[in-house]
Amino acid sequence: MLAGCGISETDRAQERAESAANPAGRSPGKQGISSLTKGSSFAATTAEEGRAAEVGREILLAGGNATDAAVAMYFALAVTLPSAASLGASGACIVHNDKTKKGEAFVFPPVAAPGAVRGTPFSVPTGVRAITLMHVRHGQLRWEQTVSPAERLARFGFQVSRALARDLQAGNALLGADAEARRIFGTVSEGTLLTQPELAAVLGGIRQRGGAEFFQGALARTFSEQVAQAGGSLPVDTLRGSVPIASAPMSVGHYRSRVYVAPSPAAGSAVLAGWNGQQPGGGAPIDSGGFAGFAAVDGKGGAAACAVSMGQLFGARVVIPGSGIMLGSPNPEAGSVSPMIIANPGNGEFTFAGAGGGGPTAAQAVGYVAREVIDNDRNLATVLANRGAQGGFVNAIACRSGLRGKPEACRTGADPAGAGLATIAE
Repeated sequence: MLAGCGISETDRAQERAESAANPAGRSPGKQGISSLTKGSSFAATTAEEGRAAEVGREILLAGGNATDAAVAMYFALAVTLPSAASLGASGACIVHNDKTKKGEAFVFPPVAAPGAVRGTPFSVPTGVRAITLMHVRHGQLRWEQTVSPAERLARFGFQVSRALARDLQAGNALLGADAEARRIFGTVSEGTLLTQPELAAVLGGIRQRGGAEFFQGALARTFSEQVAQAGGSLPVDTLRGSVPIASAPMSVGHYRSRVYVAPSPAAGSAVLAGWNGQQPGGGAPIDSGGFAGFAAVDGKGGAAACAVSMGQLFGARVVIPGSGIMLGSPNPEAGSVSPMIIANPGNGEFTFAGAGGGGPTAAQAVGYVAREVIDNDRNLATVLANRGAQGGFVNAIACRSGLRGKPEACRTGADPAGAGLATIAE
């Protein structure tokens, strides 16, 4: 009778044995040589901007999981790289939960606000809501612990990184029409100590009262009023009614593993095109282009990756006075983002997590890099160096034989053509 239902106890025993021998579910001849272990000393982060990657690493060292690290990096990037990842950005995240052995996608696409600011359209900021939901479902540290590093960076300042300095050099003239943007960023260069007290106050409210404060609390009402004073329209009802999409990721099989990408309206199909061997078009970007990617992996096999977009460099190029928030642009390219995770739903094992920046073709570049590393058994650093950032920067973490199967073979990398950073938490 059991066999008639599709699987027998003998089959189950064999599958368990095969899973232990080949935790990543890799193809014959490509398995790791180590047996499955209960844990791993490997945990890592990678991001488009160095200080944000370090924040993620600190969260992992404090006992946080991959989701906690990704949440902390999201808020940190809003401070350290607002040209590509402010609180006004749209985007998509994917989490692989090692406990449930399932993937979940969180998509917050660009949606135009009801009223432009001085004729400039902007996106409804829904990222905080998506990240809050992601943390509720998959995080394990207290919410305050994931937000406070970004608040400190904004309040007490940080030395401007090469990533932000590069974007300012490319786009400073674009901010000339906005007095608030000029006030905050007009004299900034690499190494400058940059403080953002208004943004720190917003992050403090989010830390103290939770992410819901940003889309339905007193903070939402204040932000709505600030937008109105700047000449735009963003009613609290619009903030409250703009709901991110939480669903199963789009996925395809890869031996016993699944390749997870963000579903429509995000650009998961572009990632899969790269995974199927199609190199992205275009040359290497010279700045973020308003796009950023980051990823984290913890020692238990959990993984989280996000790709965010301002639509273009510095988004709508408007900072709302009193909030410190750079608004995103709802142009059509803003939704061209998707991270990628490869994991085994049978045993919770992880093999790849990555996301890209530099432009709308970065999603396809991520898929192409994953194919070269995971399917073609190439070294991550070599792949990143040899491709010359064609189509976009790629930030990735790869465990070709599985994080628990052979942790010493795991690697993390930030695209050498970009200005990001990869770290290992140890």
